[in-house]
Amino acid sequence: MLALVHARLWDGTGADVQPDVDLLIDEGRIVAIGSSLPVPEGTETLDLAGATVLPGLIDAHVHVASEPGQTHRNPTPEHHAELVAAHLRAYVACGVTTVLDTGILPDDLATVRALEAQDAVMPRFLTLGTLLAPEGGYPANVIPAFPTVGTPEEVSRALDLLVDQNAVGVKTTVEQGLFGHGWPLYTPEVAAAIREGAAERGLRIFTHAMSVDEQDEALDLLAPAVFVHPPDRPNGRLRERLVAAGVAEISTLTVVDEMRGAWERERFTDPLTRLVVPEEQLATALDRDARKAFLHGMLEVALPAMPAKGLVGSMVARESTVRGRLRRQGAALRDLADAGVPIVLGSDSGSWPLIPYAVHGPTTLRELGLLVDAGFSPEEALTAGTRTAAEVLGLDDVGTVEVGNVADLVIVDGDPLQDVGVLWHATWVVRGGEVRTPEGWASSEPGLRR
Repeated sequence: MLALVHARLWDGTGADVQPDVDLLIDEGRIVAIGSSLPVPEGTETLDLAGATVLPGLIDAHVHVASEPGQTHRNPTPEHHAELVAAHLRAYVACGVTTVLDTGILPDDLATVRALEAQDAVMPRFLTLGTLLAPEGGYPANVIPAFPTVGTPEEVSRALDLLVDQNAVGVKTTVEQGLFGHGWPLYTPEVAAAIREGAAERGLRIFTHAMSVDEQDEALDLLAPAVFVHPPDRPNGRLRERLVAAGVAEISTLTVVDEMRGAWERERFTDPLTRLVVPEEQLATALDRDARKAFLHGMLEVALPAMPAKGLVGSMVARESTVRGRLRRQGAALRDLADAGVPIVLGSDSGSWPLIPYAVHGPTTLRELGLLVDAGFSPEEALTAGTRTAAEVLGLDDVGTVEVGNVADLVIVDGDPLQDVGVLWHATWVVRGGEVRTPEGWASSEPGLRR
């Protein structure tokens, strides 16, 4: 049993912050919350002296097996598996106690499942399994290892695989390509097979669609429950459709913001990032040649026939261009939230292996700050990464600090309702009732706490 005493509690339910609260934890769950609780003899007790306890964070868009900047290196399969384990430890060390992987290949999923079976340090792991790509379309045209579906029979087999993978939904894409390149989408016949087959198997549809037009198209083709990226700008008609259909949006402002990693080198030198991110990934993120290769590689994928890619790349990566795109996407999220669309925290950490900057763990905390920059209050941003995320993902025992819930908690000095930045300096993280410092969780040594 574990007792956390004299805490300041933000429980994520919408209630006011409670001062001087005790929590009792037994067998991984919260069994009592109150003031001056009797603590059984022999209980491990941690006096928090007014530090704030809040629910563990949920990141609803990650790719745990994708190594940031992997294409600039050449890891062996054995080392790749070690890095997947390091990514999972990094999330817990950063206070992220649940993740949804929105697209993973079968071999990588087997690696994660093996780590689960070994009781390795990792967050609760949910997955959408091996996503369904349209023939000739995204993401198979970018990462050829992903399979495609071109017939109802292929859709049926792919959906059966998701059931075998214990997926919580099916990932689909309606992606016309960067700069409107014209990548093919599902045929109406294939889209119908996805809708009907997913419903038969109890799989909700999660869709990658990154513009207003693509989300409109996706609503017609697939009737998704969740968009894994926000639209690129505010749009009243789309807002009304999302509200009417009850569709949630995952934030992923990092997709635009990660471009700033090419010139904001200091984001890879802060203590938490240096603690949890593997050294070779930090080196790639700070390497100027890797930056040039990233920009050129991105444009090769987006516009293979375009000349003068260096000039186009410099325009795309211009700070004013990136900030403008980020403002528009942030405004779209704020507009949708005001209309009642559920907004869920998601970072797209890992992203394309070509991109060196969306590192596992710290990028989730950065996403929280980006939501605040977009006009969300700290409490709204935290709610997107706790209670709302749990509700949208169908989880009823995490996301809030309540009796009976899993004891997934973050403990910070300071007030996260005034400044979400205090989560970069967590003193303790509790995962399934076990309490460790971030250093303890980041270590591969079992049992290390302080």
